[in-house]
Amino acid sequence: MKLPLPFRRDRPIIPSANAQDHAERLIAESLRMLGQVCSKVADAIESQRLERQGYAHNSYLRRLDEEDAKKPSGPGTGG
Repeated sequence: MKLPLPFRRDRPIIPSANAQDHAERLIAESLRMLGQVCSKVADAIESQRLERQGYAHNSYLRRLDEEDAKKPSGPGTGG
């Protein structure tokens, strides 16, 4: 009579392949969720930065550098 050994060498390949597939799927889903969390945190940080600069939460942003570019500047402009 042959007793089953706990560390036998002829282990089946199918359960290990299923375990690897499950682990890879779990890692992929975890990374996707981590990406979503990082995106939300980045949005919150950007929102706080804009509020500190005086922009309201739901207002449209207005570029100020284009207005500065339209104004004539330099020597001889009388300013």
